[in-house]
Amino acid sequence: MPRVVDHRQRRDELIDAVWRLIVDDGLAGITIRRVAERSGWSSGAVRHYLPTREAILDAAAQRVSEVIEERIRAVDTSAPPLEALARLLAAVLPTDEQIHRASLVWLAFVGQAASDAGIADAQGILYRDLNQLLVELLTELAGMGFRVDGGPASAALELQAMLDGLTVHVLLGRVDADSAQAALRAAVNRLVTPSPDAALA
Repeated sequence: MPRVVDHRQRRDELIDAVWRLIVDDGLAGITIRRVAERSGWSSGAVRHYLPTREAILDAAAQRVSEVIEERIRAVDTSAPPLEALARLLAAVLPTDEQIHRASLVWLAFVGQAASDAGIADAQGILYRDLNQLLVELLTELAGMGFRVDGGPASAALELQAMLDGLTVHVLLGRVDADSAQAALRAAVNRLVTPSPDAALA
């Protein structure tokens, strides 16, 4: 019988090789040939899954978003609403190996995005997905009676900017994870405050 190929698994293995290459050498050297060398695949096999450099970068960026989404979905949201929001933000901080690697890939995209339009498009995946989630969560809180300073879009932008900055500082060893989490909780409590009729449970 012919061997059954799990194409999703094969693609994930390839993206993992792309991540390793990005972490080690940055984005500038990403080519189909170098990805083939790092993965041990032929160039033709790489092209089957990721036919262009743009496709490679998009897949690497999309995988970062998937890792973030998986971590957010794993957060226990049964806590009071503001604590749940703080936990969701803290889940994105680079506090273990998986999210640390994802954050290094994200940082590589950010570093190149200012001067490379193609990379800026891929990095947009990383910004858009998290920003949309934060806006949705803050809109829900506003609907529950919480006061969201400046409105959901403005508060989402501020929280995301703080999260981005703290992520960089944690990666560089300037801020420890506990301090970063405390800063996020303080920001949440400053930007989102309960009104007397808010649903606190």
